[in-house]
Amino acid sequence: MANGNNDWKKDFEKAITLHKKGINGDKQAAQKAYESLKNIKLQVNNHPLVEAYFGSSSALIARDHSDINEKSNYGKRGIKALDQAIKLDEDNVEIRLLRGNVALRLPEVYFKRTKTAIEDFNYLIKAFENNNRDITKDQYHEILLKLGKAYQTVGDSIRAEETWNKLLSLNNSKYKKLVAEAKKTGGE
Repeated sequence: MANGNNDWKKDFEKAITLHKKGINGDKQAAQKAYESLKNIKLQVNNHPLVEAYFGSSSALIARDHSDINEKSNYGKRGIKALDQAIKLDEDNVEIRLLRGNVALRLPEVYFKRTKTAIEDFNYLIKAFENNNRDITKDQYHEILLKLGKAYQTVGDSIRAEETWNKLLSLNNSKYKKLVAEAKKTGGE
């Protein structure tokens, strides 16, 4: 770990790179991201993005862990850090994306976080529609797809259908197949 006031920022950038590899299935990268972010948290107290990435990396460790108790512990730790990050900076698009994605992927039966995903995705959609330049058109499309899945998970098939119809009306052919698959699989 680097020393000095701003050296943690270099470590943080490396941790984000490892985190992205972890999202894509690299379990070793996910573990390294978690350990790095855990150390960075000791250097900087209550930094919203550090909290958010730590929370998301905790959820990745939960995803990959074989022990059910450890899965639960890491999942809860991730939720707590992501919620703290939102308390620190509720209008941060990056944090909302991280929390929404984690909340959607956590098993609803155990964690009951799909409503949080719905809240975050609706926030992000509204931000994009109000010309927030931190959200790309591709991200907007992806968020609409995920919001439909979240509505489906909580049993709100009407809102799921409305959300997916809105996405399909944007004429992005990539999503026709993805929406059809989501409808078949029940959002999973």
